Formats: sequence, structure tokens, C-alpha cells
Amino acid sequence: IIPPYEKFLTPNTRRGLAAIEADLDGFYRRYLLTSAFKDSMLPSLAAQLLLVYENKDSLKTIAEDDDYFYIGRHTVPKYNFYSMLINFIGPAFSFPYYSFDNVLDDEDFDLLDDFDMDAFDDPGDPELGIPPGLKYSGKLKDKIILIGSTMQELHDNFATPFLEFRNADGELVRAEMPGVEIHANALLTILQDNYLYSASFLMKLIILILIGLITYVFTRYVSTTWGTFWAVFIMVAYVAINFAVFINFNLILDLSAPIMTALFTFTGHTVYHYLLTQQEKRMLRGAFSHYVPDSVVQQIISNPASLTLGGEEREISVLFSDVAGFTTISESLTPHELVTLLNEYLTEMTEIILKHNGIIDKYEGDAIMAEFGVPVHYDGHAAAACRAALDMQKALKRMREEWAAQSRPELHARIGINTGEVIVGNMGSRNVFDYTVMGDHVNLGSRLEGANKAYGTHIMISEFTYRQVKNDFYTRPLDFIRVKGKTKPIQVFELIATRETKFPSKFLELLQVYSQGIQAYREREWADALDYFEHCLRLYPDDKPSSIYRERCAEFRLKPPPADWDGVITMKEK
Repeated sequence: IIPPYEKFLTPNTRRGLAAIEADLDGFYRRYLLTSAFKDSMLPSLAAQLLLVYENKDSLKTIAEDDDYFYIGRHTVPKYNFYSMLINFIGPAFSFPYYSFDNVLDDEDFDLLDDFDMDAFDDPGDPELGIPPGLKYSGKLKDKIILIGSTMQELHDNFATPFLEFRNADGELVRAEMPGVEIHANALLTILQDNYLYSASFLMKLIILILIGLITYVFTRYVSTTWGTFWAVFIMVAYVAINFAVFINFNLILDLSAPIMTALFTFTGHTVYHYLLTQQEKRMLRGAFSHYVPDSVVQQIISNPASLTLGGEEREISVLFSDVAGFTTISESLTPHELVTLLNEYLTEMTEIILKHNGIIDKYEGDAIMAEFGVPVHYDGHAAAACRAALDMQKALKRMREEWAAQSRPELHARIGINTGEVIVGNMGSRNVFDYTVMGDHVNLGSRLEGANKAYGTHIMISEFTYRQVKNDFYTRPLDFIRVKGKTKPIQVFELIATRETKFPSKFLELLQVYSQGIQAYREREWADALDYFEHCLRLYPDDKPSSIYRERCAEFRLKPPPADWDGVITMKEK
């Protein structure tokens, strides 16, 4: 400690510490009120001035505990264990300043004649209009006077929160505050008991928890865009509240920690949600990839709202496939051979279905149920189902050749396709359910698969599917049938090939003559129809639909049906 200059010392002189301390950012906001020195508590300049001003004995009237300093009658809240916060009244030079030469120039201090005005203790002359000096002006009466330097060259000027301010002309200026005025601000803060309070640890903790919870709640159940909006809103609102509390209640709340809490909560939740979404997408892709083509999985992931579960009415196409005579085949194989053969068949058929954007609904032994147009709707699902069925038959023909070379049983499959409105969604109990389709059109598709047996065909489609694909595929009408369990008849067609397929002229002639035969048959012209179908059989003796119609025409020519005959065949089997 450097003591005062000896000529300033008198028996009544009291000492106060003039040191001030900057915060980490270089600004001066705190004021050291006391300092321990050799088992003594030394007061600061402001504290000592206050005690002199209020006629208190400094040795008896300065005390402290964990939260407060006690100086005379004043209880000063601590900012930390050795300092208080200064409540500045404004920028530099907010207090009245007087040049020190006016104080020196009194009647006992002689200057040169031109300068010796006795300005300090001149009583003045009201009659002559001469104002009194400072001593008689009343400006210093009962005031605390602080003497200090203000010259920048002496480097006793410091940055405070009012470093930048607007002057009377509205211009933004910078001005460091003289050290002596910092002492004056600290002293005035205590005199007016106008303190700045720092929030307690408990309050800070509660604020952090509340900010974190509010941010989490406001961003948990909304999109990332709205979450960003609410996070920014919460941070801006907290800053506004921070300023309002400071201005109205002199309470200083932490600014950075709550803002960072809101930011980290939002960022953490967003990152977690992103990672969770990515995980869910991977799980979704893994789960659906067994049933749905990758392109459909991508659509579901990109637009989850398009996958509505729980039951939705939608037009789709269903495909049913079953192996003919599989029970007889299975009896000739060991379980291992049966499983191997069946897995080869199902794997090949499944890959073809997925390739054409279909999904596997279920396997029932050798039977396959598939849908096109779900879970994400797309146009052309009927054509996709037909292309899948044709490719399945083509692949099965190739597989039969391989199996024959290996002396293994050869499989033949029948396929039925129907298009119509069905219920799509989760079906089952609350805890155990299956994503599937239900409705009359589903049942009809299943019946068409079995109806192939009666006509010796491999792929049968309904009139509803035919309407959507007739321009893209070679087809031929088979019959009007009434499937088991239904009263309303429908027209069914055989699906033959895509329009891009190149057929020999002989086969194209068959299709043309067969159509003429069907028309004559429905017009009850039995003789003409019989000629057409016999011509078809001369072209292709194994064509079973032509053979069926030839037998019908021969029978009806001898014994015509009744007048109300509608040509509908009722199927006795599923």
C-alpha cells in the first residue's frame, strides 16, 4: 500500500483505497468497497468518504457477511465477495465539474495581477452583477467534493458501460470516464441506496431450467421451421425481459447463459430429432424393403403423410398367384427339397413384383398376394400389375427349363388380377395388426386366379383392369362369369402379352378369328361361331378357350338355350 503524501496527512486524515478493477472485457462496472490488509479491513475511497460525510467511525461501522457490505446505515449488496456493482447515472461528465484553478485562486494564494482574481472566495457584488465565487455560491454547501485529473494524457480515464453515448445533438460519441467520476458514481449509488442486484444462484438455476423447458416444449411438437421461429422468439423475448427487469427493478439477470441454454436446447433437440428421423428412415427402409420396391420406400420416406394407416378407401390393383397342383408336387419331395424349391420360386416372383412397384401383402404357402398402388398411390398400377404377371410367367418358364435339366418338378402358376376400390390400412387388433387390403375387389381378384383352371389360361384379368390396360396389352375375352359367392357377373379376359411383343401372323390371325367367334356366340349364331372356333383350333389345336367354345356351340346348335339366356357361367369352385 502506498501511503498519501506526508504533507496531506493531518491527525484527522482518513485513507481510502482508490484502486478500481476492470471486468474481463476491459469495462469497469464493479467497485472495491473493502480490502483485507494485515488483519485489517481497509475501506475504499467512496466508503471512507461516506463515513466522513455521515460522521461515522470507520473502524466501527464497516462490516460484511456473505451477501452484503454494511457501511454506516447503508446495506450494500455484494456482486462478489469484495465488490459492488456501480449504478452509473450516465456517461462521462454527468456530474458537475469545476476547474481546479478556481479553487486555488483564493485570497491566500497570490497569482500574477492579471490572474489573481480571488475567484474561489470572492463574495461577489449583486449590484454590479458580479457572481460570487464557488465558496459563496452555495454550489458546494453540504456536498462531497472529489478532486482528480481529467486529462487524457494522465491516463486516469476508463471504459465504462457508457463508453458510447449520444450527445445533445444526437451524435454517437465515445468518451472514457475519469477515474474520479467512477468513485463519484459508486458513492452516489450508496448514498441513494440505488443498487444493482445480481440474481441469486437459485434464481439463475430456475431461469436456466425454465428457459430450457420452454424451448423444448415449444420446439418438440412442431416442424424444424416453426421450431426455429419459436427458439428465436424465446431468445428475443428473454432479452426484452432482461432489459425490462434491469430498467424497472435494477435486477441483473444473466444474458449469455439462458440464451445459450435456449440455443443448445433447440440445437440439441433438432440434432436429436434429425438423428432419430434418420434412424427411423433406416428402420422404415429396412422394414419396407422386404415388401416394397426401393422407389416406393423413397416416396414414403420423402412424404410420410402419403402413408395413411388405419383404413383408407383407394383404387388399387390386386394380384393373386398360386401354383397349380402344388399339393401333389409336395408329396413327391422331402421337406428340405420342398422348401428349397418353394424359396427359389417365391424369391424370383417377389423380385419381379417389387421391380414393378408392387408390394407383397402375404405368402400363404405357394400362394402370393400382392398389391399395386399402395402404400403410396401412383397412376398406372393396373398396367404395372399386368407387366409383373407377364414377367412372372416368363421367369417361371425359364425356371421350368432349369428344373427339368435338374430332374426337379416343374411348377406352373395361375395369376388373377383385379382393379377397384378397396380399404387399405392396418387391420387387426390394437396391438397385433397387419397392413393389408380388404373389400369385394380383393375377393374377386382371388377368385380370378382360381378361374384360370376352367379356361386353361395362366393370367386372367377382370373387366375393371381391362378398361385401364386394353391399349397397352394383347388380351382376349374369355367369358362372363359369376364367381362363387357373388351374384353379379363380370367379364373376364386373358392377358397375353404387351403391345411391344412381336407375334407371328398365325397367332394374330387366331386372336382375330377368336374375337369373331365370341361375337357370333353372343349373338346366338351357333353355326358361324362353331366355324370360327374350329378355324382357331386348326391354327392352334391346344388352345383351350377355343376348344371350350367349340363344345358349347356344338351343344347349343343341337339344343339352343332358353330365350332369357345371358351367357353367364357360374363358377362352382373358388
